[in-house]
Amino acid sequence: MQRDPSLDAAIPDDEPDRPGPLSEASLLGAPSTPPGPAPADAVPLPISVYPALMGILLGYGVLVVGNGLFATAIPFHALKYGASTFTIGVIQSCYYGGFLLGAFYNRSLIERIGQHRAFVAFTALAALFVMGFAVSETTLTLCVLRLGTGFALMGMYTTVESWLNGSVPNTMRGRVFGSYLTINYLAVSIGQFLLNIGEAGSEGQLLLVAGLFVAAILPITLMQGWPTRVADERLVRQPAISLFDNVAEMARATPIAIPGCILAGFLYSAFYAIMPIYLTRIGLSIGSLSTLMGVALFGALLMQWPVGRLSDRMDRRTLSRRLAFASAAFCAPLIFFQAHWLVFVLMFLFSAVNFTQYGLIVSHVNDRTVPERRVAVSATLLILFSVGGILGPMIASVVVTLLGPGGLHVFNVVCALTLARVARRAQLLAP
Repeated sequence: MQRDPSLDAAIPDDEPDRPGPLSEASLLGAPSTPPGPAPADAVPLPISVYPALMGILLGYGVLVVGNGLFATAIPFHALKYGASTFTIGVIQSCYYGGFLLGAFYNRSLIERIGQHRAFVAFTALAALFVMGFAVSETTLTLCVLRLGTGFALMGMYTTVESWLNGSVPNTMRGRVFGSYLTINYLAVSIGQFLLNIGEAGSEGQLLLVAGLFVAAILPITLMQGWPTRVADERLVRQPAISLFDNVAEMARATPIAIPGCILAGFLYSAFYAIMPIYLTRIGLSIGSLSTLMGVALFGALLMQWPVGRLSDRMDRRTLSRRLAFASAAFCAPLIFFQAHWLVFVLMFLFSAVNFTQYGLIVSHVNDRTVPERRVAVSATLLILFSVGGILGPMIASVVVTLLGPGGLHVFNVVCALTLARVARRAQLLAP
């Protein structure tokens, strides 16, 4: 299929970056500009961009519906075979181990075959792993297959995010990335309600996940306007740089990137992996549990676009710090009180503010990234997020084992307050 030339002209490569001071060691390699807010009258994305956006985002949304159901069904599938809380935490952590593994191998495939074909390949691979998961019973097999789904979905996320960030100007990145995350949390929220179809964690429910993964391929292959492949000159003529050099350069240019992504991984992964166990321990039925998870993630989607728009008008790190304090404040009462109505209210509020953090950090880093580094930077950010995702469920499961159900919120409060401190320190080191 021919690439759509209108996309190449829609947003030129020399689009001015979002105003703001840049370190000489920044990822941009561009001159510093004086600080100042983003223009209030930023021009909206050209109409010609939207046909390409629709196919990949619709396919992404269908896939995430399945992945949302999958993440919540896994603990129940493992509990059927007598798995402990810690074992479930390990199985869930393997997902982010797959993310980490994929970060080292997926980029070359994406750059070689283009983002649209990579999306199809990685999504089909994820469906195969889920089908294997549905018929497996041993812990080792579940860990290997969960690792495989992480590997495949890491490639899918890198595909979508690198294309999306490479297609929008800095002055609109927060809003566009917020819209992308809104689709993400709407889809995940819908996936939670599917937990009521059949027995939680059953083979049939996991095969439904695989079916949704396969269905996600259809919009990409059938809708007009595939996303364009990144131009070859941006991919093969860049100086080679190791992962460690890339991380070191990122640490100098954007000090929030490394600790921020890891802490976001802690908070996000602990919610998906341990929250169903917490809710079961405090006496919620499967129906109430799926409703709470769905409602909480609906709160997350409501805040994505407003927070993204606000972040385009103020320092993203300041906003990250304030939202981290809010996350800690919403979790703290649940350490001591477990009334079901209070859990519903505070988890809705916690999700609304907590699940904006990764988008803020990614947008801040991409503000300081040259176009030809988008894929590499997206992969590096996902590696950092994956490190947090690997460790988060295991650490949270240990805390819950030692302190009881409220230990999950002790973990959340400590992580959120640490993230607030990191955001403040980042502002001081790289104004």
